[in-house]
Amino acid sequence: MRALPLILLIPLLLFSTGCGTVGEPMYPSAHIPVAPGDLNAIERGNRIVVRFTAPALTTDAQAMPKLGGADVFVAMNAGQFTPDSLEDKGFHAKVTAAEKPGPVEASATLPDELLSHQNVTLVVGARVLNTKGRPSAWSNLVTVHVVKPVAAPSDMVAAAAPEGVRVTWTDPGEHSFRVFRKGPEDKDPVEIGKSDTTQYIDQTIVWGTAYQYWVQALRDNAESDVIAHQAITPVDKFAPAVPAGLTAVTAINSIELAWERNTETDLKTYIIYRATGTGPLEKLAETDVPVYADKAIETGERYRYAVSAIDIRGNESAKSAPVEATAP
Repeated sequence: MRALPLILLIPLLLFSTGCGTVGEPMYPSAHIPVAPGDLNAIERGNRIVVRFTAPALTTDAQAMPKLGGADVFVAMNAGQFTPDSLEDKGFHAKVTAAEKPGPVEASATLPDELLSHQNVTLVVGARVLNTKGRPSAWSNLVTVHVVKPVAAPSDMVAAAAPEGVRVTWTDPGEHSFRVFRKGPEDKDPVEIGKSDTTQYIDQTIVWGTAYQYWVQALRDNAESDVIAHQAITPVDKFAPAVPAGLTAVTAINSIELAWERNTETDLKTYIIYRATGTGPLEKLAETDVPVYADKAIETGERYRYAVSAIDIRGNESAKSAPVEATAP
């Protein structure tokens, strides 16, 4: 297949790193930057996204506080990564905005004619330049197999749920998704999990805290663009489950109540209700354990009981199914 020309003009973002230390007297440094060694690249939507770290040292271990730019090179094969061939191949992009060492993320749109082949493997590399334009060696080279672009999810919704925040979206035809979240303490979105369905429940939230969520579809070694939902501040308005298994057993001078323990982590207490005869249920007592002994009874009187659960925010469940007992 004929090699396709691909010129990528890629804006870079750089952040500062630490400085070197003073050592023994040395000959003047040539100030050749160390080659990047952590480059990675991935197809995202219809773009190639490239990340690497511009080193802060020269090849003779001197500090490199300033840079003269960076080269990002995308080729059809690794043999094209030779300094003498770059200008002739038409794949070379010189970036003058890279002025300091630090993390780099860059992206560029893939031409339609390249995406249409569906069977192209690209080789990606980068190098950094000193202030006089002298380049480092090439970074590690990585390959990217171009596939049909991964479609982004749509119709994303984030809503409060009893378990936390439930994030849902529409399936774009993919079956693996990555979920990101940004909270008030996060500078950037953080990946919090993956899902093989079109929903994810974030159980690590703090009620009353603002969050924003992102979702991205995945397929093999390619990924979609991310979609975002507006910030949500989930409020806990969800009552605990109704206590189950309530029983009432008569004992000497008391009626003993017992029920199954609730499993909610924010459970505060249980409320016991009692009715005398055919009267209405009224609050009798509170307890933080699933048992209660009612000793304020009169011999021969019929009592009816129900129990509810309440959480630390005051959300109360419905009452359990009532049970009856006659005082001994």
